[in-house]
Amino acid sequence: MVLDTSREWNMATGFHTVGVGSSARKMLLTALEEKRLVVGLSSAIRSLATEPNRFSFCFLAPLENDESGGHLQEVLLEAFCFEHDIYIIRVDSADKLSRLVQSPVVASCALIRKLPAKMVRRMNSAYRRSESILVEHCELCWEEPHKPVVKLPEK
Repeated sequence: MVLDTSREWNMATGFHTVGVGSSARKMLLTALEEKRLVVGLSSAIRSLATEPNRFSFCFLAPLENDESGGHLQEVLLEAFCFEHDIYIIRVDSADKLSRLVQSPVVASCALIRKLPAKMVRRMNSAYRRSESILVEHCELCWEEPHKPVVKLPEK
């Protein structure tokens, strides 16, 4: 299931959210600007192995090729994130994710480090709103075996 960026609807709860895709974009761009982003499946796995409690979100895009090794890594990464209470957001395109995070190669994964406590108080309301929308989206589908896919904006 691919969710539209302008309106999302959770059938089970009747919850209605506006802008999950644009909120994801805002979070990724802010994390990139603040150098709190880890891009790429291998880099994400290495970072999580050493400091799993420092991350809040994991964005996963479909793998470019249907390589079994990559798929296995992705499944293990998802299980690890679930175990460490890291929100997983499936996105519709590795190309869009790569463009957003300015990766020179196609990236199927991006992790966002948590904000240091001193910075949380200084964050603007737009960032806080984006984070709240993403947390609410993730909480609604936390235990779903197949996470809904969020459509990232084209630009």
